[in-house]
Amino acid sequence: MKGRILRRWAEPAGYRQLLIVAIPLILSMGSHSVLIFVDRIFLARYSADALAAAQPAGMLNFSILCFFLGVSLYTSTFVAQYTGARQPEKVGPSVWQGIYIAIIGGAILPLFAPFANDIFAFIGHDPDVQKDEATFFRILNYGAFFFLANGAFSCFYSGRGKSWTIVWMNLSMTCLNILLDYLLIFGRFGFPELGIKGAGIATVVSSGTIMVAYAILICSKRNNERFQARTSWRFDQSLFTRMIRFGTPSGVHFFIDVMGFTIFVLLIGRIGMVELAASNIVLNINLLSLLPMIGLGTATSIMVGQFQGAQQSDLAKKTTYSALHMAVIHNSAMAALYWIIPDILISPFIQEASGDNLSEIAETSIRLLRFFIVIIYLDSIMIMFGGALKGAGDTKFVMIALAIISICLLVIPSYVLIEVLQMPVYIAWICVLVNHSTVSWIFLQRFRSGKWAKIEVIER
Repeated sequence: MKGRILRRWAEPAGYRQLLIVAIPLILSMGSHSVLIFVDRIFLARYSADALAAAQPAGMLNFSILCFFLGVSLYTSTFVAQYTGARQPEKVGPSVWQGIYIAIIGGAILPLFAPFANDIFAFIGHDPDVQKDEATFFRILNYGAFFFLANGAFSCFYSGRGKSWTIVWMNLSMTCLNILLDYLLIFGRFGFPELGIKGAGIATVVSSGTIMVAYAILICSKRNNERFQARTSWRFDQSLFTRMIRFGTPSGVHFFIDVMGFTIFVLLIGRIGMVELAASNIVLNINLLSLLPMIGLGTATSIMVGQFQGAQQSDLAKKTTYSALHMAVIHNSAMAALYWIIPDILISPFIQEASGDNLSEIAETSIRLLRFFIVIIYLDSIMIMFGGALKGAGDTKFVMIALAIISICLLVIPSYVLIEVLQMPVYIAWICVLVNHSTVSWIFLQRFRSGKWAKIEVIER
């Protein structure tokens, strides 16, 4: 066994080669998870209503945003495949087409802001929570362009497997956001006490600052000479059309995936305040496990894209299984923590602001966290094989499969269980297990079929 691991470590598409790309992305996702974790702790200390509002409002904003984010982030696949095909002069134009997609999304999302109060009134959460939800949602929508542009700019580095710049950018944004959270949520050092509004402003300001830094770095003289990073800013209809062709299914898949889960969380909120708070707590805890896996999945997608660009499908397949091996090791460690010390994990979120419901929220959170002992393994299968399929350009299949499964096995059953049958929150979470199990199995079978290896994303 040890000999096999050592051989797999040193081989092409083995653990070492994948980790070189993955570690910076995992660190970046880890910094983002720390940011969200600290942000939620601040809000929990401020008020229970603010904590309960942050997750649904943030998820609804992200659900609308993620279509444009999914399309703009598909820039990394083009950058990866052009890098593998040794066409660096196509990298800069690809990034700028991603920025144009970000501009479109940044112009559309603020149109939802005026309807924030009506949207959350329709959802039907507690009136005090609705007010905070609408405030947070509105601010995040106004700052959507910065988040989308950061995604597109980051592809310049991630698609080439040069992701340490992204690490420093995300760490800088995390530190700035946490500082602004502290100042604006609680009103420290002369700043106004804004509560959840302050959290939203901190997110937008830190994101906008990093976007400016990305633009300055990418448009440097050195990058322009090799990648046409500054002079290729003009709209390229042919390249833009091809990015839309492959990126739109990726965006739709991303939208359906997130929106389906968002609807589920919003329905949970209709059961009661305790159930919503407990679900929010376990989702925030699981980010510490999920976001690093997304980083590993992104690295898998990039490596598959580079190998496909170089027409080496056998190595693309091998790198995907290498990623899955590492994901299983990571998840085993997290599952042990969820089982052994759940009370320690949830304790930062349990505050006196929860009042008489304190013990009930804690008990419910611990019981829900047990579900994630299984969910995290299913997440890894979905993320690794889904990332490989998208990196190879098989985005249409991913979109269709996820749309059908999410609607049929998550949205509709959870609505029936919660709204019609009025089942407890634990029964509703079974829908998530069934949905994840089905998606995992279908993605695995599609990958094993090898049809993805025949797709051409870039021109030869």
